[in-house]
Amino acid sequence: MAVVLPVAPLAVYLFLFLWSAVPFAPAEPVLLAGGAVAGAGGLFLPLAIAATTLGSLASDLAKYALGRSAGTALLGRISRLRTGARAVRWLEARILASGPMVIAPSYFVPCGVVVATILCGALRLRLRAVVLASAVGALIWSTVFLGLGYLGATVTGNPWFGLALAVPAALVIGLLAKRRVTRQCACEPENHEEPCPLAV
Repeated sequence: MAVVLPVAPLAVYLFLFLWSAVPFAPAEPVLLAGGAVAGAGGLFLPLAIAATTLGSLASDLAKYALGRSAGTALLGRISRLRTGARAVRWLEARILASGPMVIAPSYFVPCGVVVATILCGALRLRLRAVVLASAVGALIWSTVFLGLGYLGATVTGNPWFGLALAVPAALVIGLLAKRRVTRQCACEPENHEEPCPLAV
């Protein structure tokens, strides 16, 4: 079932870029839908991946800049919630140990990339390293979620069925990421002082 878009494909690529660039916006459902449209022939998948990667990178740099200017206040607000406080402590320890590359896997942890990029700004980490880590994470994240929608539409031959198939697959990926991080926490000796933010 081929999709006929009501607007030019360029407008859809621009929408994917802009939506991914909005800080704190939940972009995964939009990526799954975009992938499903691409799987039905409405978009060129590599261009969709490029648009969302660049948008997400722009969002990360905005949160990094926010962290540099108001990181302490923002992290204080996040830390008012018990889960938020755990996330801040847990990610801060890993950023101090491993640097900005923690950003890449944090894309698959709920709110992880938000905390990680703000922390990188608050800790005044080098912009070049943050850009590299964010670019890697954004590319992997975009490819995974757009790819799920694309695969679903390709397998079912229908973008709506493809989206319905991709959503539970995305939820499974999120649960697996959460389980992996939780298991990693359980294996680390410091987890008694700094509880895993996902082990709630």
